[in-house]
Amino acid sequence: MASGGEAGAAPGAEPAARRNTIGSVEHAIELLRCLAAAEAPIGTNDLARRMGLHKSSISRLAATLENAGLLRREPATGRFALGPGLMALAAPLFADFALTDAVEPILAQFAARTGETCSFNIWDGRDSVSIAHVAGSNSVRAFSQPGRRKPGHATATGKILLAYLGEAALAAYCSTPLHRYTGSTITDPKALAEELDLARRRGYAVNVGEFEADVGAVASAVLDSAGRVIGSVTATVPLYRFPPERHAWFGQAAIDCAAEIGAHLGMLHRRR
Repeated sequence: MASGGEAGAAPGAEPAARRNTIGSVEHAIELLRCLAAAEAPIGTNDLARRMGLHKSSISRLAATLENAGLLRREPATGRFALGPGLMALAAPLFADFALTDAVEPILAQFAARTGETCSFNIWDGRDSVSIAHVAGSNSVRAFSQPGRRKPGHATATGKILLAYLGEAALAAYCSTPLHRYTGSTITDPKALAEELDLARRRGYAVNVGEFEADVGAVASAVLDSAGRVIGSVTATVPLYRFPPERHAWFGQAAIDCAAEIGAHLGMLHRRR
């Protein structure tokens, strides 16, 4: 009778559990775990050394994961970090981790400060997805609800999240025509890239009737302690209450809310 290992296996045979796996998927998982354990973005050469794989294999894996939004590439260095698409994959588990309970009190402060409906959002595929929201105090207010999906190029929250996906992911996003929702929607890839660059530099993105003609919004990215994007916070505003001279004020309110949520989530993570 065989003892230890898989009963009846020939000497030196690969365990059944191993035979039933796909090597490239295992490598992709290992790459994600490697980046998750890192304190800073990692380059292709370093990833190849850590994982014991050829640089070309790492490049293909990273490009595939980046296009899916699971990795993001730093434009200046070419190094990789985890991407916001991972948050979308984890969305069904958010209730277990009480993420909405953690962010809603801070969202409520954002809503009280602005008087507008505010939400916390993640990236999924080509869309932003709202997973928590607090209604504004104004009698006339914009509509929002958890689970609502909005396109990346036509909304403030989509643009600020898309801004962190990296150049390859942006190119993939723009490889299909950008749908025009209103007369103000950005449909030119070059113009969108310039808009995303502006959003990164000033810390917030705006939408001025680009998805719904009478609705505006401002959004800022929520980052972890390593500078990786977790999600975004957004204030959705009827356009008549969102004149250009108020954009910076709303933008600063969004930046403050995003920073507080990022710090709070980091504190909760350290307590585990």
